[in-house]
Amino acid sequence: MTSPLASDRSRYQAGTLGAATLRSRHAPSKSLAVARLRRGIRRQWLWFAVIAVAVTATGIGYDLTGGVRPSTSALFWAPLGLAAGLAVAFMRELGRNTVTSLSSFGKHRGYAILGAAPELTARTLRQLPPDKRTPLGCLAFQQASPFATAFRDLQSNISGDGVVAFAAALPGEGTTTAALCTAISASQQGRSVVVIDCDVRRRALTHALGYDPDEGVLNACERPARWQDFVGEEEEIGLHFIPAGRAKSAWRSLSSAPGFPDLITQLREHYDLVILDCPPALSGPDAPAVAGFAEKVVLVTAWDRTPLNLVRRAMQVLQHAKRTETGVYVNRVPPEYRFGRLRGD
Repeated sequence: MTSPLASDRSRYQAGTLGAATLRSRHAPSKSLAVARLRRGIRRQWLWFAVIAVAVTATGIGYDLTGGVRPSTSALFWAPLGLAAGLAVAFMRELGRNTVTSLSSFGKHRGYAILGAAPELTARTLRQLPPDKRTPLGCLAFQQASPFATAFRDLQSNISGDGVVAFAAALPGEGTTTAALCTAISASQQGRSVVVIDCDVRRRALTHALGYDPDEGVLNACERPARWQDFVGEEEEIGLHFIPAGRAKSAWRSLSSAPGFPDLITQLREHYDLVILDCPPALSGPDAPAVAGFAEKVVLVTAWDRTPLNLVRRAMQVLQHAKRTETGVYVNRVPPEYRFGRLRGD
């Protein structure tokens, strides 16, 4: 199927999606405790420094009013400042309560865990050509990698579903990457797939594929019988997609588009799998409205980043339709982990 949408930009721009998952340039630690301590220091060092400096400076300033020499005062207040900074950083790190293992969901046993995808490191991406160092390039050209295997495993959980929606609690959790990788993996396994950019404001999927069309999914909803006019085909891997066009009104959304149900019905008849890349679940009514047309909703979370209370709230928002099954997929698991357990070489 050919696309009427044209773009003179490269379909894959180096680092477009890779930058979202390219985190560590260091070899993974074999000690889970050391690895977690290192990540905690990276997250909390600024708080530690601010509190330590503030306490020390305040103490020295107070002593100066009493005539105490700064060097003498610093010997007393500097250790107290360091201790205060360390305590605040430690308490903040303990209070994060994020997704780090299956035991993270111990209080929410009703959640279906659909799988987890490893984080792509610089070492992994260096094995690809420079213009293919993205999650999509890894999936297309390193099919034996753990990253590609993770999305093949996800296929077993959605193999019986015709429409699958991907959503996250907040922006930046990797929803678009997960939706695109799932679409490519399903296509590699012989299913005919189309992926739709349903986030008409951020347009993350459209930009990830290198497009910036004037028309897109909202226009397809106005003319669902002519949906073929709005389908694009990615040149290298042949993935079919419907982009989000440039916004002509800030008030237009898929939740208020009357032709969206007809569009989904038309696509069901022509594709084995329809993937919906939804906006964040907690950012407005669009995500639950769009996800209501899916047979399964995949809630994408980021390892050691997404707070569990937001996961709970997003699940409540997305589970408004009883016929829709919702599961959790964990993104960006560090290389030394396999969703909370050390993975051997």
